Amino acid sequence: MRLWSPRQALLGSAVVLVLSAAYGLNRGILVGSKIETARLSDAYPVPFYKKHCRYLFFTGIEQVWTASESTREEAQNSPCAPLKNEPVVHRRHKPASS
Repeated sequence: MRLWSPRQALLGSAVVLVLSAAYGLNRGILVGSKIETARLSDAYPVPFYKKHCRYLFFTGIEQVWTASESTREEAQNSPCAPLKNEPVVHRRHKPASS
């Protein structure tokens, strides 16, 4: 069995890195979050806190509202999903010929 040359190992590592980055940018990479204070109305002055998570995609950064909590600490502790469930670029399926 032959061992890989350093050139082949470097090329293989680069291919894996590029494919991983493409997959991550298609699904969304979590780049940060912020917490916003909101009120329902002037008649109901009790605030609640909304957590927005920011994801990096091929198309840019998208902000997703994830949770609303009654205290800032609860909002800070609510998790952001590391990757979104739906990809940005969907596969196109060819219709089955009959």
